[in-house]
Amino acid sequence: MNTRHTFNTALKALPFAISISLVSAQGFAAEETNEQKIAKLEQQVQTLQKQQTASLTDRFKFNGFMSGAYVSADNNSGYMGSSTSADFSEESKLGFQATFAITDNTQAVMQLMMKGENDWDVEAEWAYVSHRFDGGVQLRGGKLRVPLFMYSDYLDVGYAQPFARPPEEVYGSVPFTTYTGGDVSYEFEFDDSTLTVQAFGGESEESGTDIKNILGANLTWTDEIWTLRAVYGQSTLDGTISRSVTIPSQDPVTGLPISIEASVPLLTLDNEKATFTGVGASYDNGEFLAVTEWTRAEVDGQYTDSDSGYITLGYRINAFTPYVTAAYYESQDDDQRPVFSQGSALIAALFNGQRTSYSGGLRWDALDNLAVKFDVTYATNFGDTSGGFQSNVLQEYDDVTVYTVKFDVVF
Repeated sequence: MNTRHTFNTALKALPFAISISLVSAQGFAAEETNEQKIAKLEQQVQTLQKQQTASLTDRFKFNGFMSGAYVSADNNSGYMGSSTSADFSEESKLGFQATFAITDNTQAVMQLMMKGENDWDVEAEWAYVSHRFDGGVQLRGGKLRVPLFMYSDYLDVGYAQPFARPPEEVYGSVPFTTYTGGDVSYEFEFDDSTLTVQAFGGESEESGTDIKNILGANLTWTDEIWTLRAVYGQSTLDGTISRSVTIPSQDPVTGLPISIEASVPLLTLDNEKATFTGVGASYDNGEFLAVTEWTRAEVDGQYTDSDSGYITLGYRINAFTPYVTAAYYESQDDDQRPVFSQGSALIAALFNGQRTSYSGGLRWDALDNLAVKFDVTYATNFGDTSGGFQSNVLQEYDDVTVYTVKFDVVF
């Protein structure tokens, strides 16, 4: 009797037990499914993070360049900042450039520079955003290089230049190298060549002088062997021109020779118009190299109007490229600075200048990204001027030879 009652009771409870088991199994299955979903979501997040990181890495480009130089001269005329003392800072520099592709057609570029002549202070040489439209027009805005010369875009990248340095007679005729503003350019593609048209505008500042209303345009045609270039630019100059002058003197007590450093305000520029015109050409067939540029800079008033030019010839022999350069610089308006007093004599001595230079050098491409250069430059034909050197206002020197050993590397 009891056995039958127990069996009946168990039989009645069986459906309830089965129901509980099914509910528990379903809950466990649901719990496993949720864990799987969470794991799957975590995996998807990790995959997306990796894709985003890879995408950012693909969009970011970093490179750099460096130059180290030994420079000395046979006198203290100050040509290219040289002296009889060995100098390792004047032409040494380190630069880093970062490019970030915001979109396929838009990018941000920044170039940071550290120069020995500026005590290795960090300065943003370039900082701009560019966008290329579907039609081929490119716009850039920010801090840009002034596009006046054939090597303007590579002015600090010595590795991209065949010589130890661009000729000072031409590249030193304009006292500023960057501006804040924008440019627009367009490339016309022909069968075997390209014509690039560029217009630019903005403002700059140099040594307390405001360089305003910069406007200009240039044309560059190339077939990868020949390159022809023409540029015109104008601006207004406002401010005071001062010069740091080293004046040889004599100690009144000991009678020994001494040098006196003085900053002398010379000219006041009141929105004076300045214009720049330049033409250039180059030929490079992989063996023979020829480069030439001619420029004219004119400023209203007493500030120097000057003509300058150079030609460089080189020939590649395996990893070696010997080259020669002839260059000249000449002020064209010396009659605008008549000498009638001690002050006017100083102005004439600082702003009147002429010289001819001859360089011989050798570039050795020691590695794929490293070039070692040796250069000797001789400057002469100063005429009745200082040669255009601030340290030679008393015309103590009528020629100078500068020796350079330099390495340029890109990475």
